[in-house]
Amino acid sequence: MCGGSTPKTRRTPLLAACVLLAALALAACGGGGREPSPTPSGTGAAERVTYQAADGLRIIADFYAPQGGGPAPAVLLLHQFNGSRAQWADLIPDLLAEGYAVLAPDLRSFGESTTIVRDGEDEDYRLQNLDDMLFDVAAAIIYLSTRTEVEANAIGVVGASVGGNLAYVASGAFPEVRATVSMSPNANPQGGVLLGSDISGFSPRAVLFMSDETEAADAETLAATVAEPVDVIVYEGEAAHGVQLLANPRAKPDIRDWLAANLPLGE
Repeated sequence: MCGGSTPKTRRTPLLAACVLLAALALAACGGGGREPSPTPSGTGAAERVTYQAADGLRIIADFYAPQGGGPAPAVLLLHQFNGSRAQWADLIPDLLAEGYAVLAPDLRSFGESTTIVRDGEDEDYRLQNLDDMLFDVAAAIIYLSTRTEVEANAIGVVGASVGGNLAYVASGAFPEVRATVSMSPNANPQGGVLLGSDISGFSPRAVLFMSDETEAADAETLAATVAEPVDVIVYEGEAAHGVQLLANPRAKPDIRDWLAANLPLGE
């Protein structure tokens, strides 16, 4: 399985519906009853946070408060397969400079998110089904709703590779998500949840797809399912997948412009 590609996964019917129901239940309980930690002082300082997905997976993430003090829209960053939250180090300062809050988690089985709580006991976790990653998106949105610095109904999602598929799905599955950027998604992951097809009423919207020339067909295929606004940007030149696209000098300005248009500050 290639480290930068979106791997294939088996179909898990109704998982997304379970995720959404769990999200609603946890939100009604105040995000599981865990109070967020104080934000460390200093502009652009990361706060290492921990929260739990509906299936018990313990997620480790970096939270960055908005530099304007907030409340402000937040951008959720979803790394690619075999990656970690560290992959976003080059993009986070740009998002903070624009005034957004930022949450960069380690997705399940990667980085520090390798423990699941079952029957009150910690166990090592290894990812078996990519569809389960949607639990992580739901948990992140719930966590952001606990932060007083964040506008809970104004979330953007930026994802790369498998994270790009998750960003695309989040645009049509979670009403809090207002704008997404999907970098190098896979149009044929053989997983219903990673395409949104198992989600009742799935209606993706406000998605910017980014790819190189070799993966443009995947981006175009998914873009055809998205309600306006939608755009596809294909970067010419050297092949680049996922977060590698950020090396293109146009990429970060394109992300900033898309978020500014669809996830505006100060509404």
